[in-house]
Amino acid sequence: MKKTLSTILFSTALLLISSCSSYFIEPSKSGICFEKSTYSISLGSLPYATTDSVVSVIIETIGELHMEERYYKLQIIDTATTAIANLHYDPLILSRTIKPNATHDTLKIKINRRSLDDHSTYTLTLGIDPSSPLQPEIMEHKIAKILFNNRLDIPSWWTSVAYWLGEYNIKKYQKFIEYYGNPVRKEQFEDRKYEYLRIFKRVKEYFDIHPEEGVIFPNVTWEV
Repeated sequence: MKKTLSTILFSTALLLISSCSSYFIEPSKSGICFEKSTYSISLGSLPYATTDSVVSVIIETIGELHMEERYYKLQIIDTATTAIANLHYDPLILSRTIKPNATHDTLKIKINRRSLDDHSTYTLTLGIDPSSPLQPEIMEHKIAKILFNNRLDIPSWWTSVAYWLGEYNIKKYQKFIEYYGNPVRKEQFEDRKYEYLRIFKRVKEYFDIHPEEGVIFPNVTWEV
């Protein structure tokens, strides 16, 4: 009987706590928390043709599962946010529903990559609205900060082929990544320099027929 009771208590503890389980929660508590307090997303090394990206923010339930839908509300903390809705990201649905017997809800945030500059890191900070029927029970996870950027620093090998490539422009490198598949390390470039230059020649041809992109290459002969 004692063993059976221990098993029941252990199973109940698993039921009461989702993956915020590294924190002790009183069995009577019921609420929500963000799965992570920080999300860091770098879009710089994605192919140039990728115009947007979706970030999934998980909101977890705390307490017993419920057979009925439950409602909660998020808020954007303006004082800790630099990203602009309708520009850097699509507007969010802040009044939300947790499905019956669900342990979490997923907020999908669409980031508009073309609206990001090449050097800034943008911040979107979310919290639980004070009017929400479900409130945070873990203070360390009551806020989620989403950091995102479109940075892609100049690679160390760029200057060795600047005769053909000209000044560094993030669009040139991102278009190369689109054609090749991924960024290139210095030792890779030294071993396969002319193969990569042939790819960059395709990059030049693309921007030559798309002058509206504002990307300029030197007017030199490509002997590749």
